[in-house]
Amino acid sequence: MNRALFHFLKTSLALGLGLATIFLILNWSRSDDAVIQTKSIGYQQTSPSATYVPTTSPKIKRKPTKCGETDSDFNLSGIETVKPLIDRVSPKFRSKDLSCQEKNFPKPYAQLTAEENQRKQECIKNWNKDYNAGFGSFWTGTTQYIRHTHHTYLNADSTIFDIGGNKGEDADAMIKRYRPNNYLILEPIKTLYSNLVKKFKNDSKVELYNFGLARKNDKFYVNVWGNGGDATSVFAGNDDGGSCLLRVVNTTRFLLQAGVPCYEIDLITVNCEGCEFEIMEELIGSGMMNQFRHVQFATHPTLKHLLKPAERYCEIQEKLKRTHTMSYQYKWCWESWKRKDLV
Repeated sequence: MNRALFHFLKTSLALGLGLATIFLILNWSRSDDAVIQTKSIGYQQTSPSATYVPTTSPKIKRKPTKCGETDSDFNLSGIETVKPLIDRVSPKFRSKDLSCQEKNFPKPYAQLTAEENQRKQECIKNWNKDYNAGFGSFWTGTTQYIRHTHHTYLNADSTIFDIGGNKGEDADAMIKRYRPNNYLILEPIKTLYSNLVKKFKNDSKVELYNFGLARKNDKFYVNVWGNGGDATSVFAGNDDGGSCLLRVVNTTRFLLQAGVPCYEIDLITVNCEGCEFEIMEELIGSGMMNQFRHVQFATHPTLKHLLKPAERYCEIQEKLKRTHTMSYQYKWCWESWKRKDLV
């Protein structure tokens, strides 16, 4: 073979391999970036103020249920429909920082101090006694309605998040008593959600979504049980059992999409048959707890599928004390906390 031709072919082959290598690297890089953007929650943010574009949803085998779910309920997570509340929030509680959507919240120190840990251990030690006392007191007479009547600071400027709308008893009582500016309800059980839509169809200040909150996006089946079928446990049932579909989305992602970095919520009230643990842990861990002026939640520590409820509850108490002070408490049952800077 001619020496000049040999060198020409050798050079061409080397150039071709080099171009192919560059092409593969660039495509691998783009693919890797996509994974980084979406791997944890299934959504990617195109810009700070943009909505989240669905990429993947948890797969679940569809089966007949008694709650009337649609194809969309099985195919979508639910967060796709969430709209920012920023423009509807009273200016009194709205951020004046135009870059609020891009705000980075400092993560709280994950470990307890020695003093906090000592109180946690004492809390765990006394949990059974405190649970019986709190449960007995709360459900005596009309005491339970403190969850409605306690919040006298609420008014026409207030925004309320109600996580676990159920039949709308709490929502109805709070709306009639305080006439808040916005009342947002999450209810993951389709039949209960549909009834809430009918109940509040003429109230433009009520915003309803058919999903719950948790640590991650998920779909699974649950059995509906309780008083007339109005209570559910997110830990009961699985893909092979359960009578209704339940969808949950990542708590932090929901807060971001609802625009929470740009305004304060006067009250978040959480009652969702066991999911309170994950939601409170997410609220604290996200660094966004200070966006909530008041926090009220129920506790269901005796549910069989809860992991280490005593340890988790007692740690939540200690971490919540860093930003809020207790305003009422029936330990292990219902309680409310107020942000420390509030009079």
